[in-house]
Amino acid sequence: MKGIVIVFSREEDGKKIGRALERNGFQNAVCCLTGAQALQEASVMDGGIVISSVRLKDMHCSQLREYLPDGVELLVIGPEARLSDCPPDVMTVSAPIRVFDLVNTVRMMMSRGDVRRPAAGGGKRGGPSAENVRRKKTRSPEDEKSIREAKCLLMERNRLSEEAAHRYLQKRSMETGRTMAESARMILVLYENE
Repeated sequence: MKGIVIVFSREEDGKKIGRALERNGFQNAVCCLTGAQALQEASVMDGGIVISSVRLKDMHCSQLREYLPDGVELLVIGPEARLSDCPPDVMTVSAPIRVFDLVNTVRMMMSRGDVRRPAAGGGKRGGPSAENVRRKKTRSPEDEKSIREAKCLLMERNRLSEEAAHRYLQKRSMETGRTMAESARMILVLYENE
């Protein structure tokens, strides 16, 4: 089961985030005070998100990310000046927090992999055949536009570099079996509905 773990050194900060998420439909978030506790909670989840501050009592967010199990992503919340200390491919929300930014980011992250399609090539080993590679289409202008807009949105809302936003789209599309353009459109729709 996908879950949410909230880890902040100040208990009240974690509880405020938990209440904001609960008011917006995310139930049963677990609050922790240390990175070690968060890692223990994350180890029993089948995917999900750990929401953390940049610096915890026992570790930095980059260490927390390094030790998270596969399928569990990290969302870091903090002052804009401190978010630059985060690894470049980690999703971030700057403080003071706007609840709709937090909720939409969590929705987007939780929606990953909900609907998995078989990978191209029917799951055969060795990747796509030479014939499939020759038939590979170039992206339409509309697809390119969707990808550009989604990357810009990720860069603006989550303080990602262009490269990190591109990697995020690639990773999301690989995990869900969708094209990058389909993943980009999903992100645009999620943010559109705020």
